[in-house]
Amino acid sequence: MKLKNVVAIKTLSAAVVAGIFILSSCSKSSDNPLTSTDTQNVNSESVADNSINETSDMTNSAAASVTNTQYATGRIDGVISAVAAKRDGRLAGATITITPGAGSTKDNPNGTITIDFGAAPGITTDGVTRIGKIIVTYAGKKGVAQSYRSIGYSGYSRNGIAFDDAMTFTNTNITDSTVFHHVLALGKLTFPDNSTLTRIADHYATVDYSALTLSLSATPNTTSSASGTTRGGKSYSMTITKPLVYKLACVLTKVIIPVSGTKTIIVDSKNSYTIDYGDGTCDNTFTVSLNGKVVTASATGDGH
Repeated sequence: MKLKNVVAIKTLSAAVVAGIFILSSCSKSSDNPLTSTDTQNVNSESVADNSINETSDMTNSAAASVTNTQYATGRIDGVISAVAAKRDGRLAGATITITPGAGSTKDNPNGTITIDFGAAPGITTDGVTRIGKIIVTYAGKKGVAQSYRSIGYSGYSRNGIAFDDAMTFTNTNITDSTVFHHVLALGKLTFPDNSTLTRIADHYATVDYSALTLSLSATPNTTSSASGTTRGGKSYSMTITKPLVYKLACVLTKVIIPVSGTKTIIVDSKNSYTIDYGDGTCDNTFTVSLNGKVVTASATGDGH
């Protein structure tokens, strides 16, 4: 396997996103079951998931850009920021600081990584403006079982969508660089119109280094891998019913949604939407089922 592919697959998080991907259009027919409210319900879950996971992708890229020595001893260095930006264009212009914790050593590192996009107007890359800080608390060597990174935020926003400072997203290695446990707590996003959505999540991500895929599955013995409230104030739960599979080869061609797998979103304990991502083909289409009817939909990048 080529080294660059190994590095790329290691930086994937629970949902690999270059932008925020949402349901943008559906095939038009007289029996199309999706109303504007249905579309908002589906999009709320997707936007919350992708917005938060994007920050995990960026922190993975930042961590992969530093040496084990720097991870243990800390540093603020233009070279680190430049390497990270080259690896991940979303980090271009950000200042990356590594601060060691008490007793941090090369064999047992701990500390914080701060990715600072600055105060308003922030930094704009590829049409996306980021303001504020993403702060990562870490413990354990990179890629070692039971090591973890916990992501927090300080005044962070993406194109006007504000991330609550109380929110945390923790990624723990269950096995060496193969299986990861992702836990989102106190998730909350506030939009420019002051509407909000909330989310908590608990699931596993498994990396296959031979197939260059990442698969998401619900946490064992739970009935839901995510839940929260939509921008319309309705409660929802999301269950992964068949592992969601991302292919690195597809990601590299701007196909960011899963290429296979299914999930079910239940809103207000009554409307049940089944999302099916297909059979592994690299494309941005999927199907949405509601009340026995199925429509084909497409996902597109949206800066908001």
